[in-house]
Amino acid sequence: MESFLIFLLRYITVFLTAVVLGGCASKSLLAEVTSSLIEQQFSSSDDALSSVKLNPAYQYLRVQVVGQPAALLVLGYVDAHPDGNIEVWYSANHEVIKTQNGRIVATAGLATDWVAVRFPVAPPPWSDQPPPDTTIFRWRDEMPGYRFNLAEQLVQSRLTEGLPAIRLPSSLPATVAARFVWVREAQVGATPILLPPAWYALERVDGHFQVAYSYQCLSQALCLNLQRWPLP
Repeated sequence: MESFLIFLLRYITVFLTAVVLGGCASKSLLAEVTSSLIEQQFSSSDDALSSVKLNPAYQYLRVQVVGQPAALLVLGYVDAHPDGNIEVWYSANHEVIKTQNGRIVATAGLATDWVAVRFPVAPPPWSDQPPPDTTIFRWRDEMPGYRFNLAEQLVQSRLTEGLPAIRLPSSLPATVAARFVWVREAQVGATPILLPPAWYALERVDGHFQVAYSYQCLSQALCLNLQRWPLP
């Protein structure tokens, strides 16, 4: 019972974050920016995104549910964290995606939401030479279905040649994708439902690797392309 109450508290916290962000944004310049970018939930065409004049004062994340049109989310704020800052991205319709070092650590407003993600041991910094079979342990809470404390084991590996076996978005041509270091994180073990492997495209910025693009699945049926926008 105590674990369930903690789960509900996390879910309510993420939900209220989405509502508060939307409420605060309605009176700010940021609201005007997001309103001009996103008319409906993940419904903007690539042509529409390409024609938008971006405000250089803000940071953007191109998000595309696989099989649907893309949208731009705006960086609302950054939470300092010892294992890497948590970036909070949101849309004019109150969808929220939180990322830490490029990995999704919470969402709100999607068909499947990860209410919270926890790493008992912080994943290692991104590298173009990850140690062989690097293992990451992840706990997460999921809605709908009140699934909490889902324990998962991930194995990290680098793609040594070619491109990952996923359908890249039109915003990431193969010639551009080939510039990146590609790292795969796949579930292993006796997990009842295995999610498709996640892929991360790394680029070196100021001497450190960071995620420029990623393919991450919140469920077997809901996979997202996340891309820093615009690409350099």
